[in-house]
Amino acid sequence: MSYIEDIKSVVDSALAELEEAKANGKLQSNPVSEESFLCRWVAQAVKKQRFGNSVSKEMTAWVQQGRSMGKHANIKGQMQHIASVYHHHFPQGDEHSAITKSQFDALVATLEGEDWMIHIEYEINRKVRVISDGQHSFAVCSLALDKSFNEEGELIKPMSLYVRGPEPWFIETVREHGMLMTKVTDYKSIVKYHGEYQIWPKNQADRLLVLPDSLKP
Repeated sequence: MSYIEDIKSVVDSALAELEEAKANGKLQSNPVSEESFLCRWVAQAVKKQRFGNSVSKEMTAWVQQGRSMGKHANIKGQMQHIASVYHHHFPQGDEHSAITKSQFDALVATLEGEDWMIHIEYEINRKVRVISDGQHSFAVCSLALDKSFNEEGELIKPMSLYVRGPEPWFIETVREHGMLMTKVTDYKSIVKYHGEYQIWPKNQADRLLVLPDSLKP
């Protein structure tokens, strides 16, 4: 299965079995009991190799968070947020329409309209610094931009976006243009002081997407 199907299966199964345990009177409905249940549930799922390797990073993190943070780990909240995002954008399996150059161009136009500094005409093949005097900025390697879209204008390989600006607003703006992203780094990217994100063909990333706050339950 794809990462998308795997992560949906994990969170759907965990949340369903949590609700079943509460309905059967086996678990009290409070944050401490629920977080403890989910931490044990994930640990058992890892031990039994119940789900694909593609989601092992998330599951290992949940176990560690549960053991170190207890009820404050908010595993339930994380799972609900993931479920909300993935079921909204992938209601059936992992199918999604193609990401197109016109969508990317529309995003650039929106950023320009918000007075962002745009850098998409130069290659980015070594550590560079963008001088913007505090202005929000957005950069994409020109060579990557040429190679990432085919002749039909469809995205055919993951493409990096380098960003310095308000993350929640940027994530939501990208989503409004039909694109979802994964995060590579907050700011230590090849473009100094810029975070690196990636967009994927048909939004089918092989790792966890950045989760927009607007879809948090």
